[in-house]
Amino acid sequence: MHHHTPRTLLSQPMAAEETDDPVSALPPVHRASTIFLPTLARLKSADWRDRSRPPYGRDGSRAAYELETKLARIEGARQALLVSSGLAAYSLTSMALLAPGDIVAIPTNGYGTAQQMLRHVFRRFGIGIVLYDPMAPDTWNEAIPSSARLLWVEAPGSVTMEVPDLRRLAGWADERGCIAAIDNTYSAGMHLRAFELGFHVSVQALTKLQSGGADVVMGSVASVREDISRSLSETRHFLGMHVSPDDIYLVLRGLPTLSLRYTASTEASLRLAQWFSERKEVAAVMHPAFAGSKGHENWKQYFTASTGLFSIAFGAFVPTTKIEAFLGALTLFHFGFSWGGPTSLVMFYGKDSACAQQLENSRPGAGCIARFWLGLEDSADLAADVFNAWSSAFEA
Repeated sequence: MHHHTPRTLLSQPMAAEETDDPVSALPPVHRASTIFLPTLARLKSADWRDRSRPPYGRDGSRAAYELETKLARIEGARQALLVSSGLAAYSLTSMALLAPGDIVAIPTNGYGTAQQMLRHVFRRFGIGIVLYDPMAPDTWNEAIPSSARLLWVEAPGSVTMEVPDLRRLAGWADERGCIAAIDNTYSAGMHLRAFELGFHVSVQALTKLQSGGADVVMGSVASVREDISRSLSETRHFLGMHVSPDDIYLVLRGLPTLSLRYTASTEASLRLAQWFSERKEVAAVMHPAFAGSKGHENWKQYFTASTGLFSIAFGAFVPTTKIEAFLGALTLFHFGFSWGGPTSLVMFYGKDSACAQQLENSRPGAGCIARFWLGLEDSADLAADVFNAWSSAFEA
């Protein structure tokens, strides 16, 4: 049997034998709480665990089943589950796999809001939380107790974009009986084979690349282990987590163009990264596909593509007023959280931010950070916008 590439899977509808509905490019949207079951026998056999025939609206829909099936196939997972956001993917995983007294290890360069969620919510339930540096293997034994139950990884790092040795991390966790979970949002599940490297759980913020329209908030959790998949499914069910069928439809509609959108701004981002690296005001360029970026060799080993997301660190000597003047002069890059949509974005992290302080520890002399997402605008226009804004702030 031929195994299709993710690009083909993204564009093809479910096979006719997998559904009773007429097959079309996109499945119909069923907005329902009550689902009419055709016979008493069907009522008596109803089981929320049957994802293909949900007995109640909260348990899913035809569209949910198709999206979850596609996500699982693309990542090579036993099962994928939809949740309301990327953050909800972290919380579901933690709720399903942790118990009072357990310890969870979180990376210093990971998703900041997930760190805060674990500290503010899960600590109240007796969960121990430790931080570790994924880029410093020699420190893992000291930083992470041998009894740790769950290890989180994000690759690349959320703002500073480092790529750790993923196979080594997953193997280190597995040797200790620790579940290894990765935030695989950056690769969209296509360009990093997380489960083949030994990870047990993969979460994504579908808000970003799969949606592509910056108009949906959604997440997913996938796993290859039967016991973990069962625990995730049961926990989601009994917590009453549900995703709108209309939002699911929007993500399904974005999937056929995902492969094209993913690499649409790669070359432009690398050209800008090179340009920034030549500016004396820039202390570091952080783009996993850019030679010299921390973890670049790991990116080359484990990833098959990069997208248009990268960060730069200004030198600590550069006045914040100058940096803010540069960012404020940009006309095509908008200030805003998240990334992955059609519109270019820029984020600013001051010297007192956690990510800037963490970077300064490993790169003395680094100061404020700016993170850029290149959208679908003309790359020459985006470059000109950066050049003009830089000139007005630093060369006037």
